[in-house]
Amino acid sequence: MKLLEGFVALDLADLRGQFCGRLLSDQGMEVIKVEPPAGDPVRRLGPFKDNDPSLEKSLPFAALNAGKKSVTLDWTHAAGRELLLSLVEKVDVVVESFEGGTLAEYGLSPDELRRRNPRLVVTSISGFGQTGPRKDYLSPDLIVTAMGGLMSVSGDPKLPPTTGPETQGFYSASIYGALGTLLSLWQRDKDGTGDHVDIAAQEAMASHDQVIRTFSTEGAPIRRFGSQHHHVAPANVFPTSDGYVYLFVTHQHWTGLLALWKDHPVELDSVEFKHNIGRRKKADWINGLVADYTRQFTKRDLVTKLQEAGLPCLPVYSPSEFMTDDQIQHRKFFQPVHHPVLGDYSQMAFPVLINGERPLLGPPPLLGQHTRDILVQRFGVTAADFEMLFAQGIV
Repeated sequence: MKLLEGFVALDLADLRGQFCGRLLSDQGMEVIKVEPPAGDPVRRLGPFKDNDPSLEKSLPFAALNAGKKSVTLDWTHAAGRELLLSLVEKVDVVVESFEGGTLAEYGLSPDELRRRNPRLVVTSISGFGQTGPRKDYLSPDLIVTAMGGLMSVSGDPKLPPTTGPETQGFYSASIYGALGTLLSLWQRDKDGTGDHVDIAAQEAMASHDQVIRTFSTEGAPIRRFGSQHHHVAPANVFPTSDGYVYLFVTHQHWTGLLALWKDHPVELDSVEFKHNIGRRKKADWINGLVADYTRQFTKRDLVTKLQEAGLPCLPVYSPSEFMTDDQIQHRKFFQPVHHPVLGDYSQMAFPVLINGERPLLGPPPLLGQHTRDILVQRFGVTAADFEMLFAQGIV
């Protein structure tokens, strides 16, 4: 199950691109997280295990860097820069996620890295890409989400647009970054030369849904409808006695819903509601009636009842419900992990089964855990040079 075994990557990425390295590591690539001697800034990002803000207890760092190795190296120092370039000569991939031009200021541009190693694949993940008038813009995930078009259609239409949880823009960019890396490695086997893979999170976010695609094709913007589907009704989040479900009823499901809903209002039998267009025009009214019906059940009972009748209805899960779901348990999506500081916990696995199997995942590394072994034993740094670099605070 280690499909990428034998490939080695240097992960220079910050919060915006570390998920890319995690995806490569999940499939067996050796991913070496290059951190400053004081630790990657993500180690200082909460939430923290036991609310203890120490370097080894950041839960975001643990999730984004599971299975990687950690080498401390200050590449802003001339000696550290030269050491990094010597590492570049012996790896397959470099992943970075700085604003355009940041690495070039230190003589570490993608072109320079590939000059030192023509077979190197350099994957750059940034807010707006490496070219264009906004390539140097500061770009936290919220900005990318806003400019990717998806936020404009998110939230209650009576309120300002809302953003989704976590860092969806850069997670999407990291997925495309991992895909671009694999495609470039595949091409390298043909021509022997590595590429520069340039990922813009703005573009990745726009590729997420039909919002931009619809406008580019039809010139018609999609309005904000909250959780209501743009074209189908009833297709929305509905209340139950103990939570919420999402019910999706198209024209092929409508008569089935009415047959199951024995005491439904007779007005719903009107011929105008047989097709999506008619129901969508009166979605608010129909949704109110459906909500009165769904409140009579627990979400488990309602989902079971409707699914058995061939109607798409699914519960809105909390994190605890997701982890204990029998489908998730059956597919072994969570794996037990032991970490010397975080202890024993469950870690999400790679969300792809290949021939019915998932790769086994390792824990995140301790800060600098592999520095000496990798630099001295793998990359030929002498013990004396290592001690000198350590004394200077470079490693």
